[in-house]
Amino acid sequence: MNNGIKLFREKAGLTKAELSRRIGTTRQQMGKLEEGKRKLTTEWAQKIAAVLNCTAQDLMFPEMSRIDTKRFHNVFEILNGKEAPADSPGMALETEFLARLLPSARRHNLRFMMVEPSQSNALVSKGDALVIDIDDNKPSVPGLYALEIAGVIQWRYLAPTTSGAVQVHSDNPNIASETVKPDDLTIIGRARLRISTL
Repeated sequence: MNNGIKLFREKAGLTKAELSRRIGTTRQQMGKLEEGKRKLTTEWAQKIAAVLNCTAQDLMFPEMSRIDTKRFHNVFEILNGKEAPADSPGMALETEFLARLLPSARRHNLRFMMVEPSQSNALVSKGDALVIDIDDNKPSVPGLYALEIAGVIQWRYLAPTTSGAVQVHSDNPNIASETVKPDDLTIIGRARLRISTL
């Protein structure tokens, strides 16, 4: 079982004995952890990371620490209408790829949302991941938007009209579109990318 203890220990210029002493364990115990003979738990990773000036994730997933994260744009998740903590991105997209994919996304203020079973309709399916631009919270162009309706996140196709009103298209072809004032809508953001489940 590979981990990053040796990599970060050597970067820090510490011997196994010195690292063991600072952690408060035996050299033998540290040797078993470093060599993968004993499972590196989150608790151990956090203790060791504090001494090696890295993160627990760096130790548990060393291949990830070799990736140049400056090339990626983190996309944070919105759960039940609330944003997840900023230190826990839901996904990362390579910035150049993102710019090619979404050339007109202003400042790339993007979040992603998973479609829950209660939100699925003719526009989105359960399990789809949608990347939304939360700066785009006024329907200036036609598109698929995440809305909060009666405290529940729903997906609707919105189209602005020349009179300044907004047409809210139903996902049911038997129900006519509704025309409303933009201020009557609570828009979370416009969908910019849909990643569908297989």
